Amino acid sequence: MGLFTGLIGLAYLKQRQLDLEYKIQSKMMESTQNATFAMELITIGDDLKPDSAEFKRLETEREKLQLVEKRIQAEILRYQNQLKIVNGQIEVVQKFVDDSIRRLTSFGGSGRGIG
Repeated sequence: MGLFTGLIGLAYLKQRQLDLEYKIQSKMMESTQNATFAMELITIGDDLKPDSAEFKRLETEREKLQLVEKRIQAEILRYQNQLKIVNGQIEVVQKFVDDSIRRLTSFGGSGRGIG
């Protein structure tokens, strides 16, 4: 019974690991797109006078993008921390599964396994 529970837990943790890795990758892509957009705003703003309404609007957009970038980086960090925890749990459950299999295959001390 413990082995089956371990295998189910391991499958769940592996799925969680993949999910977190996907979320981290997606957030990194979002961060790259955000940085590209911010650079475009800076390039566009280079041709404008600092006291113009358009320049001020671009500056406001750039500030919003900086806030978005901070949020993205915080989410990436949160997912990375969760991934570290899941990886640790995978190690523990994998060891449990390996030990359970070892016990089953050495049943009775004969080394021949069951059957």
